[in-house]
Amino acid sequence: MTHEEHHAAKTLGIGKAIAVLTSGGDAQGMNAAVRAVVRVGIFTGARVFFVHEGYQGLVDGGDHIREATWESVSMMLQLFNLLKIHGKKFDVQCLVKALHR
Repeated sequence: MTHEEHHAAKTLGIGKAIAVLTSGGDAQGMNAAVRAVVRVGIFTGARVFFVHEGYQGLVDGGDHIREATWESVSMMLQLFNLLKIHGKKFDVQCLVKALHR
């Protein structure tokens, strides 16, 4: 990738926003997908938001919608893998809320 192409990629998302929401159920590869969407969105200059409580959170708005940061997904895969190793069931949205704290 040339310097010009790299700069162009970093400006594709300027002025745009992406909302990330899931159904909350277990889905193989979802953790990595959410992390990738957040990181690529931020890299390209878009604002990325987590929507808690699925579609209802999107409708209700307010505290159900929070802006994502690079750091909010930095330990995401490690935390999910740790929970899976211990055999505990968890709610994806609850874990995302914990990452914001």
